[in-house]
Amino acid sequence: LITVLVFVLINLAPGRPGGGGAGGQTGENAQQSANAREGYRLFKEQYNLDKPIVLNFRFLLERSDVEDELETLVRNMGAGFPGEEAAYDVGVTAASVITGFVNEDYIALDQRLQTEELTEDERDALRVEMQNAGYQQVDAVRPDRPESGEVRDAEDHLENWGNDIVVYLLDIAHDYVHVVPLDAEDMWFDGYGVSARDYGIELGQRTATIDGAALIIHQGLTDKVRFMAVQRLTVSSKRSVILGDGERGSEEQQTLNREIVSENNTVALWAYGLDAGPEERAEVLALWDEWFELNEERFTFTTGQLVQRMFFDTRFANYWSNLAQLKLGTSIRYRRPVTEIISEHWKYSIFLSLASLFLAYFISIPLGVLAAVKQNQFADRGVGILLFVLYSLPSFFVASLLQTHLTSATEHLQWFPVDGFQGVNSLEVTSWERFKDIIWHLVLPVTCLTYGALAVLSRYARTGLLDVIRSDYIRTARAKGLSEFVVIVKHAVRNGMIPILTLLGTTLPVLIGGSIIIEYIFTIDGMGKLMITAITYRDYNVIMGVLLISSVLTLFGILLSDISYALVDPRISFD
Repeated sequence: LITVLVFVLINLAPGRPGGGGAGGQTGENAQQSANAREGYRLFKEQYNLDKPIVLNFRFLLERSDVEDELETLVRNMGAGFPGEEAAYDVGVTAASVITGFVNEDYIALDQRLQTEELTEDERDALRVEMQNAGYQQVDAVRPDRPESGEVRDAEDHLENWGNDIVVYLLDIAHDYVHVVPLDAEDMWFDGYGVSARDYGIELGQRTATIDGAALIIHQGLTDKVRFMAVQRLTVSSKRSVILGDGERGSEEQQTLNREIVSENNTVALWAYGLDAGPEERAEVLALWDEWFELNEERFTFTTGQLVQRMFFDTRFANYWSNLAQLKLGTSIRYRRPVTEIISEHWKYSIFLSLASLFLAYFISIPLGVLAAVKQNQFADRGVGILLFVLYSLPSFFVASLLQTHLTSATEHLQWFPVDGFQGVNSLEVTSWERFKDIIWHLVLPVTCLTYGALAVLSRYARTGLLDVIRSDYIRTARAKGLSEFVVIVKHAVRNGMIPILTLLGTTLPVLIGGSIIIEYIFTIDGMGKLMITAITYRDYNVIMGVLLISSVLTLFGILLSDISYALVDPRISFD
């Protein structure tokens, strides 16, 4: 249940992981944008981000769904046919001329302002006149474009649908026709696509009658949508590689992977330009028809296969498949297995957490016992005040303070290293020297991680012991003549540690979670820093891997707490 909850929350979070560099297909840097878009598509494919989250209903897609997305991309195209571009250039020139006529007074005032003989008062007066006259910009008329969000969604949908829409794309490339009602106000947005084959529309026909309505055939949009369908075919027809980043398969897998890459590179070239003639377009479509005949079985599914894809061709199914194989996937940022990334960072957090945990219990339990035995005396109140003063100091403040006054970064007491986990090369020193170096580096971080827990643990130990030392069996032990030391240590402390053991069970996840603030200040590359990096880069697999292991450790810690209860308290049994 924890795994399901984490998975759903992460996948429903806003934003697009890895999508920062995915641009559109138009503009001055069209080739760079296309390369970025292809890189983003491969990124989504590798990490299953192109698949539905829980259930796959893509077999319900229709041709009209694909046409709508293609039309959105076409309406956003900056480049058009040579005739369209020439017409727009004429419009730009005309708009410039009209702008000059409209702003004749403004321009005349600006020319007077350039006269060198003018005084400053005269210049200020001219500037006021120019401001009052105003400047009106006349832009060239061009079709409206869709909202940027619509264009981005269309790109994502067509990419994610992949092989599921190859059949529709091929049909659209052959017989798509864009028709517009006679009374349409905007030919770009008020029209819709139909199949030329279904309505008997011939190539070059300018008008058509559908369901008794007379329609105009928009040849520009027709050709552009067909062109865009072929462009999408070069992407959607590609096969998924079987080996991703950081994966080394068998020789057979590597050979098959190379064959898939070679085929993908070949079909990526089967396209034509907007200015291509009928012969070139027919040649490209013939290549696609031949290719489809050879690969038709890839796009034909039985009912059983559709049901199987509905449940198993999803992000959730792939995630659980990896879990069943004890694989946490590949890191999006590091392009390496998540288990390797976690194992590299875990050791730093383990050292920090175990050391601070040991010190916290080693110091707080005796302080709690002392406070309970000396209840309401100076030892109890003095220790309590001191510990709560420490508890009130933020760890980042104390860390910065210690780093400022006790490290080699300042001119004060240069006792400890500024940051890092170790400062020597393990190949150049002995194991003992390396161990001392690591301990010396950990003194300040461990201190910052420990002092805040002393107040909490000592109060729990004090409270637990106060409940016990008032019990009947403690009075009986004293009545038997046992020394106070034996009564407290042997009888009271053991049974008063149940609250402390309860807290101990919940500290195991801290061992892998690490301390984000302390690791950041002291530049220790532990789990806390790894988690922040993963969240920043939306590295889903690392986030889910860390949270999954933390969940398992939480359950294991609670189990250890239950077992330890029976070990310290004879009144509790495993039965």
